[in-house]
Amino acid sequence: MEPGLLIVAASAIALSWLMAVAGGAKLRHRRDHARALDAYALLPEGAGRWLAPVLGFAECGAALAIWPRGTRPAAALLILALLVLYSGAIAINLLRGRRDIACGCGGAATHVPLSGWLLARNAALMAAALALHEAPQALALAGASWPSALAALAVATLLVLLYNGANFLLSRDTLLQDD
Repeated sequence: MEPGLLIVAASAIALSWLMAVAGGAKLRHRRDHARALDAYALLPEGAGRWLAPVLGFAECGAALAIWPRGTRPAAALLILALLVLYSGAIAINLLRGRRDIACGCGGAATHVPLSGWLLARNAALMAAALALHEAPQALALAGASWPSALAALAVATLLVLLYNGANFLLSRDTLLQDD
């Protein structure tokens, strides 16, 4: 597997993990995510109650749809659309000066406040989704050699660890906070 396709394959695995975890959290902790969505104050009061499970199912569906070749481009576009939606909501609230609310992306256990760093993280995820859309054949681990498949899994693990590390830093009061 050539290096570019290796990175795209690893990104696909990491995006699938991210969407599955995020969607599962929204479905398991509906009330917490409904409150997080309502805190954005972009929709009528209480809309988070029905929107949290819809987003949760969309994220879980995208996580599963990455794997079959025929649905991979659509899954990448769905992930991209969700990230654009989330980033737009974050940007609107940042422009309003509302940095103290939780983004709703770190699960019920973490409080990740809105910041420009969060938008940068989402931009990196959007780039990965776009790369997967443009190179959907990259995630062909079934036919890949063992070394190629292991390399893709190792890089995906590294990407997941980087994502979790970024969320950890973004959840801290004084680290990576915009002034």
